[in-house]
Amino acid sequence: MGVLGAIIPWNYPFHNMLGQVISAIFSGNAIVLKVSEHTCWSSQFYAKIVKQALSSRGHNPDLMQVVYGYGATGAALVPKCDKLTFIGSPGVGKIVMNTASATLTPVCLELGGKDAMVICDDCDFEQVCNIALRGTFQNCGQNCIGLERLVVNKNIYGKFVDRMEKEVNALSQGPPMTGDYDCGAMTMGVPEIGRILKLVEQAVASGARLLAGGKRNADYPDGSFMEPTLLVDVTRDMDIACNEVFGPVMTVMKAEDDEDAVAIVNSTVYGLGSSVFSLDYNRAGKIARALRTGMTNLNDFGINYLCQALPFGGVNHSGFDRFAGVEGLRGCCNMRAFTSDKVTGVRTDIPPPLQYPIKKSGFTFVEGLVGMFYGDGLMARVAAIGKLITAGLAGKGDAKKTE
Repeated sequence: MGVLGAIIPWNYPFHNMLGQVISAIFSGNAIVLKVSEHTCWSSQFYAKIVKQALSSRGHNPDLMQVVYGYGATGAALVPKCDKLTFIGSPGVGKIVMNTASATLTPVCLELGGKDAMVICDDCDFEQVCNIALRGTFQNCGQNCIGLERLVVNKNIYGKFVDRMEKEVNALSQGPPMTGDYDCGAMTMGVPEIGRILKLVEQAVASGARLLAGGKRNADYPDGSFMEPTLLVDVTRDMDIACNEVFGPVMTVMKAEDDEDAVAIVNSTVYGLGSSVFSLDYNRAGKIARALRTGMTNLNDFGINYLCQALPFGGVNHSGFDRFAGVEGLRGCCNMRAFTSDKVTGVRTDIPPPLQYPIKKSGFTFVEGLVGMFYGDGLMARVAAIGKLITAGLAGKGDAKKTE
């Protein structure tokens, strides 16, 4: 395509940069990345790694460039590249699309999600509990494919809630430079914590039960620490069930049956990733196929992200197009149809009856051709073949007369 552009976020800055660089270079492009203003220092270091790798293999290190700045820098990049990948929020994604429309620059959008974990009553309960905690609280919940909704079958709902209440309340939190903790701080600070706390408060006011956390950590009054939080009895109409949290909040919802679980998962405008847990793989597969998401995992969480041979991306307000995998590499190229003679020395040509200027036999030839393929019955098709041969021979005679 030429020069690709990528606007990447602050979370997972190393992989978000390297993933875009690898796809661009391996598909024959150069790339310019606009990194988050919060990761400028680390991005400079990562850029040096890439440039040194390119140089060591005899390639021009300028195939990769990094630009720094705020929104205006990203806006300036969009019309200058041959295709742009944007990873961020739906609101900014719409602005990117609007900017790209002026130059018809194609875009790949990954706009976050509201990923759900469907937990059936025939699951491996211990596995589910371990994965639910990891998927929710890893990186303090600041993951685009983090578990934002746990949709639990009613038959094991009470058992699951009791277990999570015990486990979430036992999680430790603090600065990683001072000790080993389960959760660290929120990267975006106090304003983001305030937004999440408001969602929690609204949910409780609407009938949800708060069983753990739900406030800033008092042990660090000057820090950006929000306690690991557990909300249960959440319903699909609550704001916290519809809007991306991107923080350490486990949201548990009850499903009456499999159909209800599917309806709950599909009730948001997002559709990035998902997972289904059941020891009956036919049951799990049926549920998974009904989910409107770009990715899904059976009896696992986020494994598709670890497997870079798979395409990554979502549907609906989670964006469109894909990066990573074969599909992602193809997305970095302009598709072109290319044909050639199959047998050397044997070239195709226009049949004599159809060569311009078209002779009278040409119209008869076309009638025979259509009749041969679409004639009503065997006899009609045989008659059409005869007409085709006759017209072909007449066309050759017409061509000789012309010569």
